[in-house]
Amino acid sequence: MAVGGAKLALLLIHILSVAGNGYSSLQENNHGSDDHEHRKKLISSLKSGFLIGCVYSSVSILTIFMSYCVPWARLIKRKGNEVMMKTPMITSLMERQEKKRKEANVQNSELEKKVTRTSFAALNIATRSFDQDNVIGVGKMGTMYRAAHPYDCFTAVKRLHDSQPLGKQFRSELIILAKFRHMNIIPLLGFCIESGERLLVYKYMPNGNLHDWLHPVKCKAEKLDWHVRVKIAIGVARGLAWLHDFNNFLIVHLDICSRSILLDKYFEPKISNFGGAMHRSSNDKGLIASSKIGELELIKQDVYQFGILLLELIAVHDPDHNSKSSHTLEETLFERIAHLSSSSSGLYHAVDKSLLGQGFDGEILHFLKIASSCIHPILDRRPTMLQAFQMLMVLREGERDSSKILSYWLN
Repeated sequence: MAVGGAKLALLLIHILSVAGNGYSSLQENNHGSDDHEHRKKLISSLKSGFLIGCVYSSVSILTIFMSYCVPWARLIKRKGNEVMMKTPMITSLMERQEKKRKEANVQNSELEKKVTRTSFAALNIATRSFDQDNVIGVGKMGTMYRAAHPYDCFTAVKRLHDSQPLGKQFRSELIILAKFRHMNIIPLLGFCIESGERLLVYKYMPNGNLHDWLHPVKCKAEKLDWHVRVKIAIGVARGLAWLHDFNNFLIVHLDICSRSILLDKYFEPKISNFGGAMHRSSNDKGLIASSKIGELELIKQDVYQFGILLLELIAVHDPDHNSKSSHTLEETLFERIAHLSSSSSGLYHAVDKSLLGQGFDGEILHFLKIASSCIHPILDRRPTMLQAFQMLMVLREGERDSSKILSYWLN
């Protein structure tokens, strides 16, 4: 563009110089020459200059257009082609997102048919703005609150922590508890998904969780008698057996512990905390939650955890020892049964003293044998939960004679 401007300036100077020469010639000759002749020369010069200027201007404009406009046109065309190539990918992604959104809406609609959807405002009122005085437990997924409703009705409300991975655990627990009902599984009454908040509403369990009964903070806390402990063990075994084999729909809990067992007013156990559970239907080839671990190993993991729970139900619990020791509960339990024999002295050192000498020593030994089989290091040697339930039912059915129980294990 600068080159074209310079050429145009030179052309104008040339035109002006020609015109100036003509004018000076006219003055010097003082009209001595033919005035008509000079006028013709001047007009001819002006025409030539104008023609040359038009040519130079056209060439300059064409050069500018070729230099700037054509590359931009090519660039725009190339970008247009790229956008056209990306459009199917973007469209596919948007379609998948829309499909997931619709599936989630359908799933929520199905859930609302089985479980009541509650507003956050209602739960906020019931828990008195989630007052700390209403906290009844804190877990990995969230905080549990006691909620008061009209007519002296109470529920337990779990408010999930603000964490993205917990979204999957929330949905897993919601789907499982909404679909499956059993006397030994915590009843789910409602849920709330609102403004980033995720809450689950359960039936309130007045006797809290099993862990607090087995590991009391107060030295003179009330202890569970033997029959209640057997009832709890049988109830948990019944619930797990049902989960493992209900109409070919497998559910593995994977987090069985005393904190996951809630107790109603009759001390009937309720299995809770299904956030990490895995499940599949009879039509599925494998567990829904992808895992490199085989189904058998996952099932036996539940059995193993149940065996630890049985040991915890009858083992000695020393609050001072537990607070000073760096060992886990599992390691402590193994220490106490490592040298266990069928003698009364072995039982005396391993089992809670309040349980011994009341005529239940044979049952306690039977209980320990079941626990030992559940934690066997070889998976195939561990019983199924249905087998464990059947072995525990021997205690319920009155087979309390030690010799009969021992013969059961020898056969």
